[in-house]
Formats: sequence, C-alpha cells, structure tokens
Amino acid sequence: MNNLMRAVAIRPPGLQPESLYINRREIPSIKENECLVKVVYSAINRADIMQRKGLYPAPAGESDILGLEAVGFVTRTKSSNWQKDARVMALVAGGGNAEYVAVNEKNLIKVPDWMSLRNAAAITEVWLTAFQLLFWISSVTKEEQWRKPVQESTFLVHAGASGVGTSLIQLLKKVLNVKNVFATCGSELKKKYLEESLGISRAFNYKLEEDFNEKIMNLTESRGVDVVFDCVGASFWQKNADCLAVDGEWIFYGAMGGVKIEGDFFSKILRKRIHLKASTLKTRSIDYKHALMKDFETRVLSQFNAFNLQVLIDKEFDLEQIAEAHKYMESNANIGKIIIKVTDLKEKQDL
Repeated sequence: MNNLMRAVAIRPPGLQPESLYINRREIPSIKENECLVKVVYSAINRADIMQRKGLYPAPAGESDILGLEAVGFVTRTKSSNWQKDARVMALVAGGGNAEYVAVNEKNLIKVPDWMSLRNAAAITEVWLTAFQLLFWISSVTKEEQWRKPVQESTFLVHAGASGVGTSLIQLLKKVLNVKNVFATCGSELKKKYLEESLGISRAFNYKLEEDFNEKIMNLTESRGVDVVFDCVGASFWQKNADCLAVDGEWIFYGAMGGVKIEGDFFSKILRKRIHLKASTLKTRSIDYKHALMKDFETRVLSQFNAFNLQVLIDKEFDLEQIAEAHKYMESNANIGKIIIKVTDLKEKQDL
C-alpha cells in the first residue's frame, strides 16, 4: 500500500510564492479520537502567507504543512462520532494543503446535504473567523441594559472584499439586519461590488480615498462608528482611532499593514475610552474551536439558506498551482475566497 501523499512544502526562506512546491510526505497516522480526512478541497488564508515567510509558525505539535482548513471524506476513523465516508469540513492548525489530514473529532463539521464540497471549501476558516469576531469577541451583539440594539450600531470592516470581510458583511446585513456598514477596499471594482451586491452603506477605495476616516465622521454626523474590524494594523491605526465613536470597539485580527506604530496611540485610546480587543483562530485550543464550530453550526450554517447567505468563491487553483494561488492572494485582487482543488472526486479511493 502506498503510504505517501502530495503536500505543499516550502523552500526556505519562503519570502516569495515561488518557494512553494509539491512534495511527497507520509500519510499522517491518527490517534484516538481522530479521523483521517481525504482532502478534496482546501484553501489559502493570509496566515498561510505569513507562515510561508516564517512570521507565523505552526503551533507546537501541529503539522508544518500549510493549510488551516480542508473539505473531504473521512477515510479512517478512531472516533465513535464519525463514520467512514462522512462528508466533512475540517478546521486545523496546519496540514490542510495536502491529500490527507489528521483531524481531532471535535474540529469537524458535517457538510450539509445541500452544500457541495466545493462551496464548503469557502466556509470553514473565513466564516468561523467572522462569526467569532462578531459574536464571541465583540460585545456589541450582547444584550446589555445600557447598550443600544445591534441593528442601530455602525460598523467599519477593513478589507471588505476579502473572504473574512465579505462573511462579516453578510452576517451584519443578513443575520443581524444592521443598517449602517462601511468598508474599505483596494479597487473601484471591489467598491462597486460591496455597495451594489452586498448592500453596504458606503465603501471606500483607500488608495483613492485616504481620508475615509473623515468621510465616515461626516456620514455619522461626527459620532463615528461603534465597531472597527481591523486586519490591517499599523498603517490604519490613526484613522481607526479618529473615526471610532466614544466607547467604540476596535477588533484587531490581522496586520497586513504592519505592526510598528508611532504617535499618540494611548492618548487617543484613553480619550475615547476605546475597547481594543485582539484575536486569532489558528492557535486556539481544540475545545475552543469545537465550541465555536458548534455555535456557528447552530446559529448560522443550519440557516444558511434561510438567511440568504452566499458562498463567495473568487478563484480555484489546483494543488500544483499553490505558488500561483499565493501570488494571486498577495496581489489583493480577490473578492471572496481562494480555494485549492486537491483531489478529483473520481480519485476518491479507500486506503
């Protein structure tokens, strides 16, 4: 029996997408309460680019293979909760960009019968991240006596056309019925899509509208936004502080614009009593991810069609095109998710 699989590998130092190639690795063995998933689709995320460059290593004890998610079939199981051939979505800390991945039973979700594996590939990481940020990290959705209804709150989503951005916007507009959502993006095409297709109040092409913070203050009658979802970091910090409302929330989950800042950061935070919260998903515990996945499954996935939510796939690459996929993500051209086809369904064979 062939015990080797195709998997993405990195030629150090990994600074360029061309450092990625396909290697032969041993198919992972599984421990108690784990399943071996035959991967049909995977995907790429910004965290993969950071890991490739040596900036965001895999957590200790996890696979060094890139890929935080996988969709496919259970092919071996040491779990009483999952049967062989079950169609599953997997959330992993590494290993998703390969033909097989070992997954703890708690970090699997059944792919709904009505959803294709291809569409499921655009769900796991971005939708769970968006759900976590909005419902678990932000307090704006909590029912508290002094807090106004979430529908009346105002939001700013950076990188609005990204996978996480489009998921956040859909959760805000279609699940929570929020009226006022603003977003930043990097092209006029994305701006048009966000306003016309996703129905946000206003999108700002930050390359042409560097004063988006001032425009937001004008649009909110100098009040500012209640929540900023920030995956940019240093390059936008002053604009975030300027357009946040008093007692606003700053949800920080990425640093595409750098991490080093200069200026009166703390005085602005104090002056407006801004609540700064930071979060990642990759390094969370198995039990945390399990609870998050179950909550998402109950509150969103089970009602995906009822909420009229859309799976947004921008482009599909084959596993052998992983370098091109990274290059495409780094070009910031995508609207929605970039997925990776690993295996043709006709090739799904038993081990």
